[in-house]
Amino acid sequence: MYLPEGAFAPVPTPLDPAGVFDQPALGQHLGWLKSEGLDGALILGTNGEFASFSLAERKQVAEAAAEAASGLSLLLNVGDCALPEVIELAELAHELGYKAVLCPPPWYFRGAPVAGLAAFFRQLLDRTALPVLLYHIPQVTGVAISDELLDAIGPHERLVGIKDSTGDDAEMARLLPRFKDGSYLVGHDKLVAKCLAEGGRGSISACASVVPDLVAKVKAKPDQQAKLNSVRGMLEKFGLMPAVKAILRKKGFGEYATRPPLQGLDDAKAEQLLAMLNMFGAIKW
Repeated sequence: MYLPEGAFAPVPTPLDPAGVFDQPALGQHLGWLKSEGLDGALILGTNGEFASFSLAERKQVAEAAAEAASGLSLLLNVGDCALPEVIELAELAHELGYKAVLCPPPWYFRGAPVAGLAAFFRQLLDRTALPVLLYHIPQVTGVAISDELLDAIGPHERLVGIKDSTGDDAEMARLLPRFKDGSYLVGHDKLVAKCLAEGGRGSISACASVVPDLVAKVKAKPDQQAKLNSVRGMLEKFGLMPAVKAILRKKGFGEYATRPPLQGLDDAKAEQLLAMLNMFGAIKW
């Protein structure tokens, strides 16, 4: 069973100024990430704004990423509150040759009982042919992948790991041992070196979409973590997703517009961000 390992980028979903998916931009970005040394990419994750797209659009994006034939190991986030749509996306991922799928809890039903959440995940695990990673991002979903939930799900041959996007050392300490024989992937740039040092398999972190070479270097050169922290701090100052899109627009991959309710950076803020990155020498243009 495949265990995701290495440095992955949670790629943004490119949109043209009319809000329509820009397939060539995605392919160009994925090809560049491969050339810069990344191992893989997460399609339609949080940074991919998956919740802003219809099921038909998500299928289109998933298909386009596979058709790009970038050479990256592709993971697909199949998260949704409707279990039939989760399973439908997981089946599509298998057909398209994705390596694994990620799935967060169904976030709308924040008061759902643990037994119900476990049943949700068990049905996905039973129905898919691909390895599954749980997606732990309670600051967004409002539903944690707790020890109680993990115990209720129980062991399953296709439950291979977790993406922990809390950015919390304590959560890493709790979850990494539970997946010591599987794939613990940290979802925050500031913990990449620590994750690798403590036995984690790798990372799916926002900076990998814009400084992939830097994230890829951390495994062999942990001292690069300080530089990565600085880049992450700059992006967070302007808002992680809009900052990433502004950088990719500047690099010429596409327009990278944003669909409401989220908003992109205005011109003044984008120029300020780019000036800071230039002064720091963080981005290769």
